[in-house]
Amino acid sequence: MHDQPLKRIQFYSTLVLTMVLVCAYWSDRRLEQRQERPWQVRAYIDNYLYLAKEIRQYDNIPIPITLAVAGLESQWGRSELARQANNHFGIKVKPGWQGHEYCKSTQEYQDSQQAVNIWACFRKYPLIRRSYQDFARFLNEEERYQHLKKLEADDYVGWAEGLQDAGYATDPNYAQKLRGLIWKYRLSEFKAK
Repeated sequence: MHDQPLKRIQFYSTLVLTMVLVCAYWSDRRLEQRQERPWQVRAYIDNYLYLAKEIRQYDNIPIPITLAVAGLESQWGRSELARQANNHFGIKVKPGWQGHEYCKSTQEYQDSQQAVNIWACFRKYPLIRRSYQDFARFLNEEERYQHLKKLEADDYVGWAEGLQDAGYATDPNYAQKLRGLIWKYRLSEFKAK
C-alpha cells in the first residue's frame, strides 16, 4: 500500500525532470543557433531588420533578399561604401541621378569571367534608410526587374536568380552568394507575418 504513493512521486518527479531537460535543451539550442551568426551579422540584423520589414510591407521585396543583398554589398555595414556613403546596396550613379555621389575603385566582372578593378561612382545618401528606400524604388522602377513582381514573396531562389539575370551585379556567382547567405545565416527566418 505504501508503494503506490512512492511510485506516483517517482513518476511525477521523472516527468518534471524530463520536462526541465527538454526545455533546457531547446533553450540552449535556440541560443546556439543565434550565436551561429557572427557578431557583425547579428548586429547588422538587429540594427536594420526593421528597414527590411518596411521594404517587404510596402514594396513586397522579401526580407531575406533585402538582408542578403545589403549584407553582401555592404559587408554587413562595414564596407567603405556603407560607411562613407550610407550605400548598403551598391547602387551606382546613372544618368538622371539628382543626389550626391561617392566615387571609388570597385571590382567588376567582364564577360562573366574575369574580375577587374574599375573606377565607379555610387549613389550617396544622407541616411541609411534612404539607401533601403532607394533599393526598393530601383527594383520597382527599372524595367529589367519587373519580372520579379510576379514571383512569390518567399521564392528566395527565384529572387536571387532574377536579380542576377537582370544584371543587378556583374559577378557570375551573385545568385549563389545570395542563396548562400540566406542559408548560412538563416535569413529565411525573417519572413513577413
